[in-house]
Amino acid sequence: MLARKILAKHVTKTTALAMLGAMLILAVLQVLFTYLGELGALKPGYGAWQAFQFVMFGAPYYLNLILPIAALIGAVLGLGALASNSELIVMRAAGVSLWRIVGWVMRPALLLVVFSFALTEWVIPYTTEQAKSVKSNHSVAALGEVKGYWTREGQRFIYIDYANSQGNLKQVQVIDFDPEYRLKSLLNAEQGQFIQDGQWKLTNATQMNILAQGNADLVQSAQQNLALALKPKYVHMVTIDPEDLAPSQLVSFMRYMNEYSQVPKTYQLVFWQKVGSPFALLVLVLVACSFVFGPLRQQSMGFRLVIALFVGLGFYYLQDFLGYASLVYSPSPAWFVFVPIGLMLIVGSYLLHRAK
Repeated sequence: MLARKILAKHVTKTTALAMLGAMLILAVLQVLFTYLGELGALKPGYGAWQAFQFVMFGAPYYLNLILPIAALIGAVLGLGALASNSELIVMRAAGVSLWRIVGWVMRPALLLVVFSFALTEWVIPYTTEQAKSVKSNHSVAALGEVKGYWTREGQRFIYIDYANSQGNLKQVQVIDFDPEYRLKSLLNAEQGQFIQDGQWKLTNATQMNILAQGNADLVQSAQQNLALALKPKYVHMVTIDPEDLAPSQLVSFMRYMNEYSQVPKTYQLVFWQKVGSPFALLVLVLVACSFVFGPLRQQSMGFRLVIALFVGLGFYYLQDFLGYASLVYSPSPAWFVFVPIGLMLIVGSYLLHRAK
């Protein structure tokens, strides 16, 4: 039992260090090449220092993108080093099962999954806004401004000429229809302010009510309360790319959209991509293990690394292609996200089964 714990610690430490090294190298290269690309886009108010700030604020986003590839390369390098020193052969000869070794390799991969979740939930939404603020030379608050925004809540259609994340509205138009979509009322207001959940206060409002007899009743008021499920945070989310939203923000916004109107497919796709990301990382590590124990066990480290890169890039190109295809075709984006993951799982499991 003690010997098995020592082996588990050795395999876990070796692969964890390899994954960490691959992650750091890929992150440095990504930041370097991104910065070099930004130097070609310099303009008045956006110099080399602002470009450096933009790239550094965007670094967590790039890091999260390369984590699965880093896990794949790290697993290949870590297990490859053990195989080159014949340590894996000794472990197998001592009665350690192949799947137990794979389980030890999965431990640092699970830590990367937790790290990726922390980045997407708490770090990337903040740093991405800061990066956009640096590049556009606008404050973060100004980035949350929306102009010309339409939304729907049941039989109510709302047009907002201007809105910001502080809950301020300008030139609001609210159109109410009955269940047969006959016009019931039309409300125009110069300004609006968020009070609390479900409640907004409009100022300088004019409302025209269509009566049952067909005539209209015009009502003017200096202030008027309006019940809207819309919240300032939802207005702010419209200004953010779905990929930059935290998982909790994405779920909240989709729940609101699903209840009152329709969830755009772009948000559905990003949601399922975030759900599938941990599985993609773990499946790529499984494939890396299958390569070292299977068809590449007699190959050099360089050859294993090249194959790992091709497999990782091919996997993500396939995911991207199917993701865009899901925006065109009717099936749920979940199918297009999980099909490549399922294929890689089958390939990795088959190669490991053959290696036994």
